[in-house]
Amino acid sequence: MKVIYFIALCLFSMSSIAQSYNVTFQVDMTQQTGFTIPEVNGSFNNWCGSCAPMSDPEGDNIWTLTIPLNSGSYEFKYSADNWGTQETLLEGSSCTVTAFGFTNRALSVTQDTVLSVVCWGSCTDCASTPNFYDVTFLVDMNGQTGFTTPEVNGTFNGWCGNCTAMNDADGDNVWQVTVTLPEGSYEYKFSADNWNIQETLAAGSSCTITTGAYTNRTMSVSQDMVLDTVCWSSCNLCGQNSGPYNVTFNVDMSQAPVSFTTPEINGTFNNWCGNCAVLTDPENDNIWSITIPLAAGSYTYKFSYDNWTGQEELSVGSSCTFTENGFTNRLIDVTDNIVLPTVCWESCDACVTGVTESANKSISLYPNPAHEQIQILHTNQKQMIRVWNNLGKMVQQHNGKDGNTTISFPDLSSGLYFITIDETGKKVQKFQFVID
Repeated sequence: MKVIYFIALCLFSMSSIAQSYNVTFQVDMTQQTGFTIPEVNGSFNNWCGSCAPMSDPEGDNIWTLTIPLNSGSYEFKYSADNWGTQETLLEGSSCTVTAFGFTNRALSVTQDTVLSVVCWGSCTDCASTPNFYDVTFLVDMNGQTGFTTPEVNGTFNGWCGNCTAMNDADGDNVWQVTVTLPEGSYEYKFSADNWNIQETLAAGSSCTITTGAYTNRTMSVSQDMVLDTVCWSSCNLCGQNSGPYNVTFNVDMSQAPVSFTTPEINGTFNNWCGNCAVLTDPENDNIWSITIPLAAGSYTYKFSYDNWTGQEELSVGSSCTFTENGFTNRLIDVTDNIVLPTVCWESCDACVTGVTESANKSISLYPNPAHEQIQILHTNQKQMIRVWNNLGKMVQQHNGKDGNTTISFPDLSSGLYFITIDETGKKVQKFQFVID
């Protein structure tokens, strides 16, 4: 029995040992210069530098290396001369994975594998690799202190710190560096001394993009480019006022068809944070306000209440709104201190107080409450009929027929509405619309 148990244990132990497979790496260096020996660095060798040098047995500048690897998933990239240079891989490419700010090649080992020949910095061969362009970055550091050497960090270099250091050849404190990049879109920012300091960029500014809690500069590369010289932490030249400017927002909640405690404002300038920017009603007139300092730039926003318990539903195509990726929000372009006009909840305009029910008996509505449509009996001759919501916003208009008009409501939500007849809107009746 002991012998059988020992044999079974040995068999189990042998079966639990990970299988090793030969993996052949191949990189085409025909478009690269300034290197001696490429190498493979990855999670399988602790990114060790020159410990896995490649060779070019055919002398065709296609370098190869075969490494025995246990089955499993790995990350790797090609470099050269003990990290003297390394690939710049495009985040989101088909052969890459991005984690903790680093973009590397992805590899899954399940059998002996000869990887396809790829062009340096690409997921494809050199014949189909994207075009590369020279991009020159410039940042004006006049007015900044406490730094030695600025640098550029971005998705194109894995936010690597001081690996893309800038220079100031003419001593005017405008620093620059030129980087060769494949065509595509990138995020980046300026920092200094290996992330000792970094820019603070305003969300929603003209040159930035905000993803989660991070706001960075953005650019699209499709040709050789010399980017505009910008001031540190700004989208503009130094000396151009980029704010911050005081922006006062005002919303009239007197006709809001909701039950709320405290309105708030949410937008690209505060990462839609909920109740971090609450409004106040200092005059106790149900007009709620807040003043926020904002850098120059364009922002989208909306009013909500009680930490997103409720929010405005804004109309696509309205004069004050902007629709993107299925979301319709208010839009503002900040160029100076501004006190915005008071707007009605869910409207681009002030609350309308003139639409109230009249005692006119020449209009009859049936049925009331309405469910799908309503019939209007009136004495007006072919006058304009308009339907308004309780915020004073017109939602439909029709050319009325003599004495009898039927209107359908395919898109209305439940609530209180008003009907006016004739151009002056003096004859008014209200009705309740209820969705079954």
